[in-house]
Amino acid sequence: MAESPKDNENPLDIDGSNFNSEMYLECLLKCATLRQVMDKEAEVVTQSQFLQSEMQTLVYENYNKFISATETVRKMRSDFQIMQEEMNKLSENINNITLFSSNISDNLKESGNNVNRLCSTRQLLDKLQFVFLLPTQLNKAIQENRYVDAVQDYTHAQRVLQKYGNQPSFQSIQTECSEIICDLKKTLRERLLTPDTSASELAESVGLLRQLQETDSSLQDIFLTCAENRLDTHLKSLNNIVDSADILEWVEKCNNTLLADLGIVISCYHDLFDDKEMVNLPEFADKVMTQVFHLFEDVVKRPENIGTEILIRGLDKFFRKLQAMSEIISSESVSNKALDVVIQCIKHKATLQYETIQLQFKENLMRVRQSLASKGTESADLKDILNSLQIHLMQKVQASLLDLMAFLQNKLSFGLKSWCGKAVADACWTVISETLINLSEMVKKMSSLQTSNNIPFELLLILAKLCLEMQESGVTTLHSHLLKLLEESAPGLSIEKKDTNSVMVHLSTAAQTALDSEVVFIGQTAAQMLRVSVLARDWLRAPEPRGPRAVCRRVVETLASADSAASQLFPTSIKPSSDSSRRTIWSRAPSSFSPINRIFSERIEVFSPAGADRAALSNGALKVALKALVECVRLRTFSRHGLQQLQVDVHFLQQRLSCMGNDERLLNSLLEDALASAQIRCVDPQLMEASIVDIICERG
Repeated sequence: MAESPKDNENPLDIDGSNFNSEMYLECLLKCATLRQVMDKEAEVVTQSQFLQSEMQTLVYENYNKFISATETVRKMRSDFQIMQEEMNKLSENINNITLFSSNISDNLKESGNNVNRLCSTRQLLDKLQFVFLLPTQLNKAIQENRYVDAVQDYTHAQRVLQKYGNQPSFQSIQTECSEIICDLKKTLRERLLTPDTSASELAESVGLLRQLQETDSSLQDIFLTCAENRLDTHLKSLNNIVDSADILEWVEKCNNTLLADLGIVISCYHDLFDDKEMVNLPEFADKVMTQVFHLFEDVVKRPENIGTEILIRGLDKFFRKLQAMSEIISSESVSNKALDVVIQCIKHKATLQYETIQLQFKENLMRVRQSLASKGTESADLKDILNSLQIHLMQKVQASLLDLMAFLQNKLSFGLKSWCGKAVADACWTVISETLINLSEMVKKMSSLQTSNNIPFELLLILAKLCLEMQESGVTTLHSHLLKLLEESAPGLSIEKKDTNSVMVHLSTAAQTALDSEVVFIGQTAAQMLRVSVLARDWLRAPEPRGPRAVCRRVVETLASADSAASQLFPTSIKPSSDSSRRTIWSRAPSSFSPINRIFSERIEVFSPAGADRAALSNGALKVALKALVECVRLRTFSRHGLQQLQVDVHFLQQRLSCMGNDERLLNSLLEDALASAQIRCVDPQLMEASIVDIICERG
């Protein structure tokens, strides 16, 4: 068997139940020093004294409690005796009271019945007195405008009049009361038709008429007509301050007057009429709200309210009120119109944004045009002007996009709605697309009016390059920036990507139009010089050539100026020709100039679309100018010296124009055609030696 816990207790534990004093003393004497033994003795003595003191205290406390309990029991015994005597007396008194009450009830039973009959008679007399005094009371209440009291008195007496109205004594009273009530109905209707009547007074009047057995259909029409007259007063007041108050003031007044009264009217309508089909109320509310929306649109369009912050604050207050109104009216049209108001404000803000950008861009173009007209191509840095225009346009568009993101603030009642995010995304893309499309249309218009408005051809080159830059990188950059702003302003909002191809097509078309216009302008300018110089000269009496004519230098200067401008903006894609191809056009045999050879030569498209590089632009202008020279030469007749003068001019043009990076095959082909045409039209077709022509051109 296992040992019990008592057997396991330590006999040396002074606090244990198995403590062995002899063993403890023997162990202490063996293990401790004299000093430790003396300290232990003092400790044991102290603890013994403390325990003895504690024991005495407990004995005294228990004795005192015992004495108190004994006294309490003795006192309770005496109190119970007194209470028993009082309860016996109370029981006797209750029995006596019951007996006396029974005697009194028996004695007063007949008198109580008499009192009840008298009370019933008194009540009947009071009712009869009320009925007889009813006409007087009704007239007095109506005179004091206490219409509610008058209707309550009449409805209270109506049952009595209907029951006893056939008796002669009540017929006159009933007739007089009916006349008074008819007048009261007329007064209440006039009160309804008064524009100054408040919404609460309207509700009170309708409620009284319903108590007077008026039909709901007629009361509904009267109530809504009167409410419409009152709301028209508010509409006129709001219309009068459209041109003077800002959007916050207008919205505050609209919310506190018209919309507040409209809410009261609708609430009263629901309380007064049981119109479950809601036939009249939605039409009435839609009519009023349509006028409110028109006024709000006029307020938004005022120049003082174009600021984004004031517009958003006013729109937020207006939208919150409209949301509350839509819940009261229970009309989907009002709720949808409230959303449409926010969307229209966003679109209006976007329209103002891109119109402002367009206006500022036109002002910048005007300054650039004036600068080009004053400085000229040589001193103007076209690349710097292009960068300035592009950076300004991009910054303005990005600033407009950031401004529109204010409609997506968390604190706004419509800020994080999906439909609002979609509207902001569409508006931002409208700013981007309309700005770039307007830029394209502006470039096309300037290109078509370039000659009549004296627009510098350098400006056309800048605008064409700007359109190409925006097509290649600008549209994509702005679209990516828009998606980034939407992700930051409305995280998790699903927005579909926009189609950038149409905008790029507009920009590409505008750039091509500007380039074509620039090429035609430069080519026609040079062609006009050549045309006048050829047609105005008598080539049959031409003297012996001494050098190239001055018009050739002016043509070269014109084409060189255009080439210099193009070189600043557009790269060169055609490699320079080899020295083997550089030869004078008269080094060929005369038979090469025959008409048959020209028939089989490569056809030259004079007015083909210009390419977006320096060589294509130079070649395009060159084709227009030299083709005009060829056609004019074919209209003239030349002498030998006239032919030789044209030979010198052609050689000079070949030398100067080939240095500009033009296509030498094209250049030589056109110059050959001009010289061949002159040779055919010459009476004595004798060309000079090439060395002599070189000497004349160098000397000239």
